Amino acid sequence: MKLIGLVLMLLLSWQGKAAEPVVLTIVGNIQLDGRSYERLDYTLAELQALPQADITTVHPWVEEARTYRGPELALLLERLFGHARVRTLYLEALNGFSVAVDWQKVAPFTPILAWRENDKVMSRRDKGPLWLMLPFDQVPELQQADFLHFMAWQLRQIRVHTEPM
Repeated sequence: MKLIGLVLMLLLSWQGKAAEPVVLTIVGNIQLDGRSYERLDYTLAELQALPQADITTVHPWVEEARTYRGPELALLLERLFGHARVRTLYLEALNGFSVAVDWQKVAPFTPILAWRENDKVMSRRDKGPLWLMLPFDQVPELQQADFLHFMAWQLRQIRVHTEPM
């Protein structure tokens, strides 16, 4: 009996270590596949499995154009919050940075949750694992201070505030 318990403990321990880490938590009144959730956790592989988009841009943190890849935030929000009107996103980063984003103000610019920069998966050291990316140099309006703050890197959580449609 002790041997079975030891084997089960080892299997559970191994299984926990083999699991891919969560890189993004989304919190809110989520509806997915007919079920309600208060939060959903995503691994990098799960985010990579979603439809992807690219943004090539120059912004204040780089000197030359870089290409970023990741899922379109609007598609992800529509999938989880299609039953409601998204009003505000509260972005929280690993480094303690947080910012409130008026979704209606940002949505027209098709932001992505970038996980790759120039064909390289972004590490924490390189502003990863996720960076809310906008086509900064392509739209003069985006070059205002507010939009710079919205481009949160080391993104780890998005709290979504909605209202009924």
